[in-house]
Amino acid sequence: MYRVATLLLTGGLAAAADLGEQAVGILRKNCFVCHGGGITASKLDLRTRESAIAGGERGAALMPSNVERSLLFKLASHEANPTMPPGAKLPDSDLDVLRRWIVAGAPWPEQGAREADAGKLAALKKMEERPVTEEERRFWSFRRPVRPAVPANGESHPVDAFLREQWRARGLKPSPEADRRTLVRRVFLDLTGLPPTPEQVREFVEDPSPDAWPNLVERLLASPHYGERWARHWLDLVRYADSGGYEYDNDRPEAWRYRDWVVNAFNSGKSYRDFIREQIAGDEIDPRSPGHQIATGFLRLGPEQNIKTEMTRADELDDIVSTTSLVFQGLTVGCARCHNHKFDPIPQKDYYQIQAVFFSTKNADFPLVPADEVARYKAEIKRLDGLLDPHKTRKAELEKPHREILFEQRIERLAPYMREAWRTPPEKRTEGQRLNARQIERTLQIKEEEIVAHMSEAERAEHAREVKAIADIEKLRPKPYASAMAIGEHGREPLPSYFLHRGSPSNKGSRMEPGVFTVANWKPFELRTPPPDAVTSYRRLSFAEWIASPDNPLTARVMVNRIWQRRFGEGIVATPNNFGRKGEPPSNPKLLDWLAVEFMENGWSVKAMDRLILNSKAYRMASDDIGANLAIDRGNRFVWRQGRTRLDAETIRDSMLAVAGTLNPALGGPAVHPYIDPALFQGSSKRTWPGKPDDDPSTWRRSLYVFNKRSIRYPMFESFDQPDMITSCSRRNSSITAPQALLLMNNSGLRLQARLFARRLEKEAGADVKSQVNLAFELAFARRPSAAESARSVDFIQSSSHGLVDFCQALFNSNEFVFMP
Repeated sequence: MYRVATLLLTGGLAAAADLGEQAVGILRKNCFVCHGGGITASKLDLRTRESAIAGGERGAALMPSNVERSLLFKLASHEANPTMPPGAKLPDSDLDVLRRWIVAGAPWPEQGAREADAGKLAALKKMEERPVTEEERRFWSFRRPVRPAVPANGESHPVDAFLREQWRARGLKPSPEADRRTLVRRVFLDLTGLPPTPEQVREFVEDPSPDAWPNLVERLLASPHYGERWARHWLDLVRYADSGGYEYDNDRPEAWRYRDWVVNAFNSGKSYRDFIREQIAGDEIDPRSPGHQIATGFLRLGPEQNIKTEMTRADELDDIVSTTSLVFQGLTVGCARCHNHKFDPIPQKDYYQIQAVFFSTKNADFPLVPADEVARYKAEIKRLDGLLDPHKTRKAELEKPHREILFEQRIERLAPYMREAWRTPPEKRTEGQRLNARQIERTLQIKEEEIVAHMSEAERAEHAREVKAIADIEKLRPKPYASAMAIGEHGREPLPSYFLHRGSPSNKGSRMEPGVFTVANWKPFELRTPPPDAVTSYRRLSFAEWIASPDNPLTARVMVNRIWQRRFGEGIVATPNNFGRKGEPPSNPKLLDWLAVEFMENGWSVKAMDRLILNSKAYRMASDDIGANLAIDRGNRFVWRQGRTRLDAETIRDSMLAVAGTLNPALGGPAVHPYIDPALFQGSSKRTWPGKPDDDPSTWRRSLYVFNKRSIRYPMFESFDQPDMITSCSRRNSSITAPQALLLMNNSGLRLQARLFARRLEKEAGADVKSQVNLAFELAFARRPSAAESARSVDFIQSSSHGLVDFCQALFNSNEFVFMP
């Protein structure tokens, strides 16, 4: 009745339609960009009267005839937050139109809405297209590398020739060659992550052959510890961890097989092209090969959420696309999920075409045992589950009424607004109420012992019988068969994937086909046709072939830069994961391109590239400063001396174990759990660490094999800047802090290693304190002490009953021990 009267007062139906045109025109101009077409921020769509009334995450936006209850008007008039549209308030005349329109019942011009919707969709379609220009393709990293001529300046080694050219141009003087003891310690730590023994030092120092250095390099390249050292660098890049992260941080008991695959790949000299291809699409190269299946674990290494929704799946795909691009292409593409890249010529469409490559993937654990063993295991599990079901059902029936009573008692003790949030039907909750309800679900847990205490005597007795029956059956459960943490797909036909406006699965645009980075695509991308018996789409193999192609301008450059970074402390491109416009330009572009072409033409061999760099004079330079050079190149960007870096956390710990004589050098296998003080992770039932005592030799393995749990960091590793393994890390921080020194002095496990180091000195050097000091310096620093050092050390050791242990711990804490020479 009120609405009819209002229509009459405003001039009837024609006037109402005109008012509707005006009001929806205001919405179209100010609101549809975020709440219409392909984009519905806060899940609010204002294109139709029905969708406006239905509302979004905060409930109904429009209440016809009721201005006070229309959230749309309250936000537009700045009576509620967040004020809309963002920025300046609507003119009073527009607000008056909206007020009168709502009072009139919010009549809606449907034809206008459809036209606006069509226009919006056309605009969104246009947004999906962002051409890449020829000028953008001429940026240095997007052009294919061409081998430049080696400068003719008297240097016989190409690396030295390119460096000398820059030294001459800038007036820099190279540092002299380091002494042999420094070199042998440097190259051992660099290539194996372990210090040389006194015998290995003497063998090199006393070798008069002109081939002494290349022979030493060759022995270390052949060492099984070479692969371990490179694996540590690689695992940083691919954010490797032994758990899934987030709230539950579930362990990944089979993740170590990928880690061991990486070690073996570097030790065996696997071509970097194959190294790439197998990690992205090993199952499509050889579906029956365990090694190829294990390699695809690369795609499963990111943090994994326990709740599976369309949005969490989009997040997982974003992690895969972003990490793959960073690791193999040196490009930051994550921001292209929501919009065209702000700095690099990476359209949002490129992002979603690459996402289409991986869209059909799914987790797939690949059995590493015969099929009949798998069948027996599954049959036994099915049998035991059948025995368990009635006991679990009865146990749940006994617990249910008591859990409900206890839960309701807890709800009653909550604040009124929390009680209201919980008791409001889910479909009617506001966004705030939904957040409060989720918090209640997560935190208000009733423990089983509380439920049992609430039961009657008879119920408790029956409950105990069911618990015992369940436990007895669980004891019969067989150990899981060995499997690989691998990747698979939903089938030969790929699932459809779409352009997502603003990165939201609720804002789907055009359907996407697989593609690559347009700016780096100098040869047409070829999408393979899967064979008739294929169980995957072969999209990943097509993409992997494109990345590993000599026509790709980025792949070889990125990898040789990483190798250079490992040998000099900093890459020729100082931002190894960013070869785009916001990254640092190469300090020596010609050298970078020469190395990239050399890498490709020599079989993409990491060992061959290492050999080339290590045999240069540049690698053997001392790390000492030259005063005149500091005024020209204080940061050593033009490599006139060897880099000076602190050892990483793992190498410090491994060196301590090696020097103490306790290191277990065995390769591979499941991870170990050294002791961590429970106070560091207590307080959460979901966080556990089955650590063994400090004196358990099973934990004295290389740090590569320490269990890497995302929510429980090993204190020494965290203190010395091990990355959190959430995202790709191409360059660790190298901090020098007081807590590091305190940890080295006070950690119980490191104190134990100091005692064992002292025991080794007593055993191998005898009772003579000076001999003990000599041996300690040789083990820790690869040199003998000076006369002054020897005298001070002897005095210190003899000053107390535990002087030798304190001396050993002081060596662990010294700069010389924790820095590369």
